[in-house]
Amino acid sequence: MRINVISILSILSILNIILKTNADNPTSIIPPLNFSDNGYIIAESSSGLANRLRVLAAYLHVAEAKYKGAHLVFIWDKNEACPGHFLSVFEPVPNVIFAKNESRNVLDKHSKINYENSFAVFSWIMKMNDIPRNKFGYPSWSQIEYNMHSRFFPTREIMFKAINFVRGHNICNSSAMHIRETDMAATLAKSSGGRKKSSIQQFIKFVESRPTEEPVFLLTDNPVTQKFFVEKYGSKKILVYDFMESAINQLPLRVANASDIISNRISEISSALSSDHRFTTLENTVLDVIIAAHAKIFKPSGFSSLSELVLMFNRIGKQDRGWCERPGYDGY
Repeated sequence: MRINVISILSILSILNIILKTNADNPTSIIPPLNFSDNGYIIAESSSGLANRLRVLAAYLHVAEAKYKGAHLVFIWDKNEACPGHFLSVFEPVPNVIFAKNESRNVLDKHSKINYENSFAVFSWIMKMNDIPRNKFGYPSWSQIEYNMHSRFFPTREIMFKAINFVRGHNICNSSAMHIRETDMAATLAKSSGGRKKSSIQQFIKFVESRPTEEPVFLLTDNPVTQKFFVEKYGSKKILVYDFMESAINQLPLRVANASDIISNRISEISSALSSDHRFTTLENTVLDVIIAAHAKIFKPSGFSSLSELVLMFNRIGKQDRGWCERPGYDGY
């Protein structure tokens, strides 16, 4: 009887070892989960952050509504216009898989449809995919855009930094403004046939129209403009999350070797930057957007998708996320 017990224990021990070995075996094959497979579509945008989010939001709805709940594979490559990845600043989005162009040869052949690189506005993507604009029983385009953007949650680290700044500077009872200048001159000239030019005078008037004791949070893509407003009105009146004077912000997206960051070459490198170059990190851009979206009054820049993103997050934050409503949220 004793031998039998020992034999049984030995067998159980061996089985346990085998099971553990299989569990950790890198060559073992795990069967697919027993879920329905609705396939996926592929979309892409190589534009700046706000335009990319708009394209992402549009095709997220297209995947669900037109392709019956398909996943969306979204191509997100870093470039000068968007120097960071979605997942470094936002939480993962259900049913969205992020990939790079170098994986297209694997992904394209199995997708339901491959959309071209898009710079389109939300409404155009809806129209081209036969999504009804105003049809009884269906959400409108504006409702769809709001609902899709509502799925974008900044990471807890981003929100922690943003809320600390909002509370520390009472942003919920302050104003904010966005001055777009990187490519504004070219955009205005093109849209007006050369009749209009970029000017900061309207923003100077805005600052001077606000109560003396009320701070104005500044969101801009131009370090010269940022410095001008802070020096003109002081750091108590003009609030910024971070200054763009650091040499690292004058460098291209990719630095090849040590000689590229020698201080006496910074101005030379900076002068050769692409017109799409952003003088701030993607993290700081998202922080600027979230902070500005908390303000009670926001002055946008015309023709700016980033200003529209601030207004979108302002609606989402105030209507759905309780921004500035809970006691103590903004320091009062």
